[in-house]
Amino acid sequence: GGARVVPIPYDSPKERLDYLFEHVNGMLFTGGDVYIKNLTSPYMVTANYLMNRVIDANNKGIHFPLWGTCMGIQTLSVLVSQDPSVLLSNKFDSENLMLPLNFTDAAKSSKLFGAKSGIYPSVLDWFSTEPVTTNLHHDGVPPTMFQSNAKLKKFFSVLSVNTDRKGNAFTSTIEAQNYPVYGVQWHPERPQFEWGTDGTNTDPINHDMHAISCSQYVANFYIAEARKNNNRFPSLKEETAALIYNYDLHGDTYYQVYLF
Repeated sequence: GGARVVPIPYDSPKERLDYLFEHVNGMLFTGGDVYIKNLTSPYMVTANYLMNRVIDANNKGIHFPLWGTCMGIQTLSVLVSQDPSVLLSNKFDSENLMLPLNFTDAAKSSKLFGAKSGIYPSVLDWFSTEPVTTNLHHDGVPPTMFQSNAKLKKFFSVLSVNTDRKGNAFTSTIEAQNYPVYGVQWHPERPQFEWGTDGTNTDPINHDMHAISCSQYVANFYIAEARKNNNRFPSLKEETAALIYNYDLHGDTYYQVYLF
């Protein structure tokens, strides 16, 4: 979407976390396979600290977005609820599963998909009718948790719900009601950037024009949110030193990672 990445290692000292937070324009809680049901682990303590900094910045009038992808939406759900039981582990059969989004009524008035979002009607239609979202998860948060847990219900609106191969329902898209905080159980980055057979003769990821267009919409939407604040590093030297280009990229066309 036109942005560059500044990695924020979860084991950074608080002073480093504050320095990076104050000089970037948005935050991403990534996918992955960290055990996030322990609220006192170093990873979750840092994630909670950064999420609260996001909320505090917005309360002070600084538009600062936070996005969670896959494990990221799960992290947001656990942190906001302060209840690890909202996340079901190894419940879902959703690896290498391409799905359309089953929108809820809340999507119509949402910042992400609503009339004021700027989304093209054709892109919205592709989201809801074609297999354009890549699912790669075995954990998830059932949509019922966003009704039964008072903290989740107060903070988030559920924009879409999907089912796995066995018919188990999981929450696939959420957005905060009063903050620029968004979460998706699917992977917007995969159709654009990852190809591979995953041990079979068929690439499990949809790379057609409609899937790419939907992914590009998400990127453009989120970076437009990040452009709404003027945070920047005090010098080009400090900015360059913080960028992810300082780290080595490993992997192949199916899965690439940075190692810190």
